[in-house]
Amino acid sequence: MSHANIFFKDFDEATYLKLNPDVSEAVRNRSFTSGLEHCISHGLHEDRPGISQSIKDHMLYSPTESPPPEHLRKRVHGDESLSNFENAGRLISYNIHSSINSISGLDENNRILDFGCGCGRVVSYLSRFPDKNSFYGTDIDGEVIAWCQSELSNLGAFVTNKAIPPLPFEDGFFDIIYSISVFTHLPEEMQFLWLEELRRVTRRDGYLLLTTHGEELFSEAPDIYKRQLGKDGFFYSVGNGTEGLPDFYQTTFHTDAYIHEQWSKYFEIERILKKGIMSHQDLVICKNR
Repeated sequence: MSHANIFFKDFDEATYLKLNPDVSEAVRNRSFTSGLEHCISHGLHEDRPGISQSIKDHMLYSPTESPPPEHLRKRVHGDESLSNFENAGRLISYNIHSSINSISGLDENNRILDFGCGCGRVVSYLSRFPDKNSFYGTDIDGEVIAWCQSELSNLGAFVTNKAIPPLPFEDGFFDIIYSISVFTHLPEEMQFLWLEELRRVTRRDGYLLLTTHGEELFSEAPDIYKRQLGKDGFFYSVGNGTEGLPDFYQTTFHTDAYIHEQWSKYFEIERILKKGIMSHQDLVICKNR
């Protein structure tokens, strides 16, 4: 049994859905994959019935006396709401932890890198799971890294990276790397540079969990964009960008076929979990050869 399942052993899915009929309906409509997903992302904050005190104590924990300032939360999450920021951090950490624990052959005591860590939205909660791991975070945004170094130094080590490689780590340093909403924003050539660099700093047989915008999120795009995605398997949409981040940080989409064709030049693509992160972004699980 995985540590994630051990931790949530006292969560009763049937009871939670029975006590929260609107959630049960949302699960039937596939707005949520399960009652547990709703519990982590919304139910805790809403103090829904059917949640044990142990889960509340763990997942409502705040790693700092003061949360990240509003402008940093907006830069990372897209809005200034503290509850939305924290709910996303809880759910993504659970998604990542569950995926890590689904990988056979991985032990504890891993060095784990959050590539594009922002102001600790995910690592703040992922580090709370009962594993003996060491955490590191890097980001292009020096302001968020300064905040992490000041407020989250008890959780891990945080460094600023430049727009292009290298990272300040030796070859094969990490056992696991995860990256949330980074490859969803990079132009193609920069994507390849970072795939090669992440390959370098991951040990042989180590794993990478990288998110993408999949084809299903492209349904509302103009037909001309859809044709380009269908032809190339990759689409880089240029808009207004994100305040506080470089102009190249736009919005990128990938097809599964593109991932298997292009990313397999760097890693073995074990599987793609459709909408595996927050029921939104796809999660690509890669193994370093």
